[in-house]
Amino acid sequence: MWTWQLGAIIVAFALWGVASHAFGAVQDVVADREAGIASIATARGARWTARFALACYALAGLAMLPTAWPGPLAALVALPYLVTVWPFRSIPDERAAEATRGWRRFLWLNQLAGFLVTLLLIWYAILTA
Repeated sequence: MWTWQLGAIIVAFALWGVASHAFGAVQDVVADREAGIASIATARGARWTARFALACYALAGLAMLPTAWPGPLAALVALPYLVTVWPFRSIPDERAAEATRGWRRFLWLNQLAGFLVTLLLIWYAILTA
């Protein structure tokens, strides 16, 4: 059944996906431009794209706050992503490849985030059964 809370969860998931795609594109901005590959980072630049990713991760977390318990705990899952992307918020295009360090951390964070969100979903199922 569709509810505004389900809508908030879908919005949060979409924002997380947009942020992840954007941050992933930062590390490749120079190579992608040279290869003629279009991405958000090649169009807007590494700095803008990293800041956009930060905003989307933050909005994804905020979107989870008004959901039914234990949904608001999912907002905490956004925090490690914000910490990971933050050091690259002002990265110039010429040094964008340095964002690969953050991307490697991101890959590990995805495993942890998936585990935590799965636990929250199981908890929610138990609470509403």
